[in-house]
Amino acid sequence: MITSADLVARIRQANGDTQEGLARRLAVSYPTINAWERGRSEPTPKHRATLEALAAELDIVHEFVVMVIDDDPVTAALVEAAAIGFGGVVSVHSALNGWEGLVMCGAVQPRLLFLDIMMPGIDGLEVARRLPAIPGLDEMRVVFVTASQSPEILERAAALGNAVLGKPVELDALADVIRTTMEDASPR
Repeated sequence: MITSADLVARIRQANGDTQEGLARRLAVSYPTINAWERGRSEPTPKHRATLEALAAELDIVHEFVVMVIDDDPVTAALVEAAAIGFGGVVSVHSALNGWEGLVMCGAVQPRLLFLDIMMPGIDGLEVARRLPAIPGLDEMRVVFVTASQSPEILERAAALGNAVLGKPVELDALADVIRTTMEDASPR
């Protein structure tokens, strides 16, 4: 869940409000808004609900979780770099192997998974086959990432119904996938 400080800052940015303007809108004092935005205090449950409702009206996305499973840490670093352009709305988690990635997917419930196909141990195709058994991942989009040019591997990936990005991955391509997935995602 998004912190109250981030929520207030995003509402003010989306609305073009000053702290005073948001204080008037919520019928609280300017120092109260200032304290919430600086993280010095938390809104009451009633005020938090009002902030949440205002955020929903403004189509403010709370946090969009992206996961990377790749034995090459460069891919995760590129996804993190692509996520910076979304103003802190996107959080990126990564795992260096398929087993760790399966466990982490269950824990963080990503909406988007960048999955390397060729990894030692359990490969990305087997990870993708096992993902449906994990509760809560019904809405997760999987995008394979691979350096492989093998027609057999690419056909197996396509048969799973997922997009495939070739390595080396372009930063803009990663950002486009994140953006379109965020736009297509329904609120949880």
